[in-house]
Amino acid sequence: MAIESAYAGNGHRDAGRRGPINSRERLLVVDAGAVTRATLSEYLDRIGYRAHFASSGAEALAMLHGGLQTDAIVYDAAMPVMDGTAFVLQLHSEENRTPVLLMTAAQGTEDKGAGAPDAAIAKPFQLVDFGDTLLRMLAARTQS
Repeated sequence: MAIESAYAGNGHRDAGRRGPINSRERLLVVDAGAVTRATLSEYLDRIGYRAHFASSGAEALAMLHGGLQTDAIVYDAAMPVMDGTAFVLQLHSEENRTPVLLMTAAQGTEDKGAGAPDAAIAKPFQLVDFGDTLLRMLAARTQS
């Protein structure tokens, strides 16, 4: 059974429509892979997040510049054209301090300087570990 579904092709799907809405936590998930977007869409929907999806850094920035309000961004470190560090640097250059969870191929390889994400998780990961990392990042933001 293929995972490919309407979720994967729709970059602007609101994942919270079918289930309970977590009114505090709105996410922007950026990943070039349709299967990853579909998997995360279903998972985030189940645990109550409202999520929008983009397939490139440029699309994500256009959504943010267009007024998309988000509490956190999940970004694939290995995106073509604009990798995770470049994306975080772009956000910071625009004074956007939205926390970023970077999905990376190897834990510990992410930038530690100005382009550092707020949190990182190594791919492949278990969805429960992804959810825990996201929750910890969001909790740290509210505590500071």
